[in-house]
Amino acid sequence: MLRPYQQSALEAVRDSYRRGHRRALVVMPTGTGKTVLFAEISRLAKGPVLVLAHRQELVSQARDKISTWCDDVVAVEMAAQRDLTAPRGGRRPKITVASIQTISRRLTQIPRDAFKIVVVDEAHHATADSYREVLDHFASGSEPNWVLGVTATPDRGDGRRLGEVFSDVAFDYDIVSAIEDGWLCPVRSFLVQTEVDFSRVRKIAGELATAEVERILTKEPHLAEIAHPIVEERGDRPAMVFAASVAHAHALSRVLCEIAGDPQFAAAVDGTTPSEHRAATIERFRAGEIQVLVNCALFTEGFDVPQIALVAIARPILSRAFYAQMVGRGTRLAPNKKDLLVLDFVPGNCRHSLVQAIDIFADEDDEEIVATARRVALQHSEEGEFIALERALELARQEVEARRASVEYQLMHRDPFALVGVQTERLRPRSPHEEPATEDQRRFLLKAGFDAERVESMSARQAEEVREHLLDRKAVGLCTPKQARELAAIGIDPEELYYDEARDLLAALRRAKKSKPLADIRAEISERGAAALELD
Repeated sequence: MLRPYQQSALEAVRDSYRRGHRRALVVMPTGTGKTVLFAEISRLAKGPVLVLAHRQELVSQARDKISTWCDDVVAVEMAAQRDLTAPRGGRRPKITVASIQTISRRLTQIPRDAFKIVVVDEAHHATADSYREVLDHFASGSEPNWVLGVTATPDRGDGRRLGEVFSDVAFDYDIVSAIEDGWLCPVRSFLVQTEVDFSRVRKIAGELATAEVERILTKEPHLAEIAHPIVEERGDRPAMVFAASVAHAHALSRVLCEIAGDPQFAAAVDGTTPSEHRAATIERFRAGEIQVLVNCALFTEGFDVPQIALVAIARPILSRAFYAQMVGRGTRLAPNKKDLLVLDFVPGNCRHSLVQAIDIFADEDDEEIVATARRVALQHSEEGEFIALERALELARQEVEARRASVEYQLMHRDPFALVGVQTERLRPRSPHEEPATEDQRRFLLKAGFDAERVESMSARQAEEVREHLLDRKAVGLCTPKQARELAAIGIDPEELYYDEARDLLAALRRAKKSKPLADIRAEISERGAAALELD
């Protein structure tokens, strides 16, 4: 029986097709049963169905789930298995699960109208050329077909939009709703400050360069500062750790075992691990013989061990979608499991904007709220407390709302020229009978910081009044409009500040921004005033 939101998704897909969309997308978090949804669609389909996946494990999982759900045999087209292109008895199956790599090589052997519905599992990969070639092949048959994409992470790190492939987001169920509805476990955050310096690491293909990150993270001090919190905070939680590379995974597993004093405490697996050994290691992890499973980008999709209750992101991540896939390994419900703890390791120095757990819960929140929520989570972590991500965001929203109602916030959003005594509300656009500002007046006002459109709307009389007012301020040494704009943006009233005072404050601000977010600087100024900038 479908869960309520799965039933809603099914009806939404039907409605999308009725509205004329041939390619619909369903977004549901990891652990909420996307496979069950397209298994039911396959069962109800009045024609052949093809399910596409990009890895062997996903093909096998989809086949098993669909065959159980539909109580029917599901064909597989992958490598040596040719249930579709060389079926026994010559009869094509109703439901086929295929790897995209295999079927793209065998398109010439498959009629264009072979399928009524094509399902793309993990549809965030669907913008790849191989997928588009397959989808276009089946779209050009004599009978029109429908395409259904399912994914937990519709945003892509490479910037390509799924709108290039899918014409309608038929259904979107977010992780916060799934937790509130009781279908996923609550997620709590714990941030660990480290001494790692990623400031000189290059960005390649949307992420930090693996070789450079590996060179840094495999140093013994950094291995220890990641391993210790995992051992200390784990309790009795089965834990999965995402490492930066194969070498990092195995080195981190070694250090975890050393700290725990147990050679069986942790194990590392990666794409080069023989499948038999990998399967045996995973089974030992499921059975509780191994406490921590360390991997290198191996289990971001399609890995289902519901009892995982700690996910440690032991590598820098720039892609929100990639990060969400990792966290999704631990969001499923399981007996005696109360919540998921996410360990985030915050580098001491990094010029890149790394993803944290809070980001995957903050779809509709602005930058100021997210930055404040990160600070709230860090404060709790420094006090040795875990905090639910929904709680961190709620506290941040309340703090920002209060801040925006404050004098400082109103100051930040005032016209900077009003802050230096220019009555901007009186600067109405000049009438056709008034002389425009002269070239010298325009040049002066533009240099002072007025925008070109406002200057062009001034009369010569208005421009001269403003120019004289600003020259009077300059004569007594008061700050400039440009300085006023920058100071007001951080909540400092510049009206009576002298030029030298403003210059020193702005220099201190530039120094402070190198070590902390602007939202934190604003909060400190709101609490302590300009002294928060430490003008020494």
